[in-house]
Amino acid sequence: MSTQNVSSATQSEKTYRAIHRQAPMTPRKARYVVDLIRGKSVNQALDILRFCPRRAAAMLSKVLMSALASAQLDAECDHSRLHVIDARADDAMTQKRWMPRSRGQMFPLLLRYSHLTVVLGERDPEKKRTRTGKRAGKSRSARVAASRAAQAATTDTETATSTTDSGAEQGSQGNE
Repeated sequence: MSTQNVSSATQSEKTYRAIHRQAPMTPRKARYVVDLIRGKSVNQALDILRFCPRRAAAMLSKVLMSALASAQLDAECDHSRLHVIDARADDAMTQKRWMPRSRGQMFPLLLRYSHLTVVLGERDPEKKRTRTGKRAGKSRSARVAASRAAQAATTDTETATSTTDSGAEQGSQGNE
């Protein structure tokens, strides 16, 4: 496992990275666990990994602890604001083995490995992620109420249009 201190483009924001190379696990299986911790605070990520039953959780918790240890070496870092900025499980080497089968045939066994990467960074506690677009700032109950009101308005206009059309048809039938 290698640990590196990486500073991003701006000097004010530092990131801390740890990598476990050649982890004996397929990247696909590791990505299930990686997706659970991406974007979480360090304490939340460690709790998730502690109770996750998958084999990748133990390896990722070691990588996360390594990145946290490199962050603790920096005196300027506020540890309460550390979050998992990026977590990845990339392809590594694939060992090719062979299994003898019937009639002298050889079947391939592909033993896949992965590189597990965790990047930690500081996030402002008062700066929360907000939605953008037309739904920004609305709670779920407000969105549901607006949706039901819009649906009721379209239903009312459809019934008004259908009664007007049926009245016109009746009037035209009476004139014939």
